[in-house]
Amino acid sequence: MKTEIHLWERYGPLFSLEERDVYPPDMKEIQFYIDLRKKYPGKCMELGAGDGRLTELLPDGSQVIALEPSASMLGSWSSEKRKKISRIRAIAQNIPLRNSTLDLVLFPYNGIHCILERNERKLVFREIAAVLKPGGKFFAEACPGFDNRQDEDRKVRYDYNRNGSSVKLVESVSHDFSRGLIVFDMEYSGSAVADGRIDITLELALISAGELLNDIRNEGMRVAAIWGDYDLSPWASDDSPRLLVLAERNKK
Repeated sequence: MKTEIHLWERYGPLFSLEERDVYPPDMKEIQFYIDLRKKYPGKCMELGAGDGRLTELLPDGSQVIALEPSASMLGSWSSEKRKKISRIRAIAQNIPLRNSTLDLVLFPYNGIHCILERNERKLVFREIAAVLKPGGKFFAEACPGFDNRQDEDRKVRYDYNRNGSSVKLVESVSHDFSRGLIVFDMEYSGSAVADGRIDITLELALISAGELLNDIRNEGMRVAAIWGDYDLSPWASDDSPRLLVLAERNKK
């Protein structure tokens, strides 16, 4: 896990730039999480909260806790957001809260794929079940479609330039099935990049729907709902762009 945290110390500022400036906000995604939060009020935690781009939009911010392992990501929070939302620098495998504390835990944006080892992911689910109140809800977003994504070699993803600030991303995609990973080799260049260029290798775990659901069930929770997109359409395997899972801590 130390390797993954080190990666995000370097990659975090570029990821934030992409999500806030390069790509337009996905309003369906944002509204989905706002609605989910409204439906399940109370004490809430977002795992892998990053720079707070989602956390700051969740209703009842005083009841929201942001957990993030990267100091780089937490350092990008504005002073206003820091006053509004509690932040914890920690990993999801060791959530520093008392048992039965939370009503809702969110793990959005394919964050579960950043935890490369399956045993580590099981530990995360165990920790979530522990900090949730009986009947408390856990939501996870995943992308089993990573398995079938086409390999690519040095594709220009974007060439962004605004107000004299520029960044260009050239990316290669490959699979390491022996390790159960999809690998993104990313070359960033431009005036917004430290030293004018940086190379980042992002590895994400390949996680099947069956594996994810079984691991959640085996660590103290039951699966309450499964959707295939933010419009709450049913999960339809390869035809669904994402896998959205709502689980509940067992009441006994």
